[in-house]
Amino acid sequence: MVIAIIGAMAIEIEYFLREIGYKEKIVKNGYSFWLSEYANKQIIIASSGVGKVATAILSTTLVNLFPKLDLIINIGVAGGVKGKTKIGDVVTFAKYAYYDADATHFPQYVHGQIPGYPAYFEGNSEFLNLCKEFTGQIQIGMVLTGDLFFTDQEAIEAVIAKHFPLDNVISLDMESAAFAQSFNHLGFPFASLRVISDIIGGLSDEYEKNLAICSEKACQYLLAILKKM
Repeated sequence: MVIAIIGAMAIEIEYFLREIGYKEKIVKNGYSFWLSEYANKQIIIASSGVGKVATAILSTTLVNLFPKLDLIINIGVAGGVKGKTKIGDVVTFAKYAYYDADATHFPQYVHGQIPGYPAYFEGNSEFLNLCKEFTGQIQIGMVLTGDLFFTDQEAIEAVIAKHFPLDNVISLDMESAAFAQSFNHLGFPFASLRVISDIIGGLSDEYEKNLAICSEKACQYLLAILKKM
């Protein structure tokens, strides 16, 4: 089994590289890919950079280099929705959509939908089932992605209430839905596992204070999941 693990930032994959090491490093299109092994699986570790465009470039580079991937997993931290999550919660997603995509001028589209693509992208069902085995430890919901580090609680609550009222939105980030779209288009299974580093609208220094420890926690949980595969 060949699995790629991608963090947006280097700090989000540092724990993996430190814990399991690597045998080879390949550089392509400005990206580094570390080749390793864990739990009888071939592991490829990479950092994409932040945002939707960086995500798409990394995704195409990855599958061109490694066309026989069985699963791609995005790892890292995310912002939490107040009342749904708290700092340190481990989350994964059944649904992925954009909060900043709006083609609703045309009646066939809903908010968050990119023309030519579904209203939302689905997480890999096998990965979700494995997460369910960690009873009460991993929360499953919907993530919204956009090119904005959201800090306005009232603004995001308004977006959710208006456009995603029934979707159990628990988290926001800047990459997950873009990865989901990229790998949906390219025909590869995808999942995201994140840890809540800050609550949207919370204290201004929450993210910086929790980034390192929450990144490590996400990696620790993913290592446990990989053992079950």
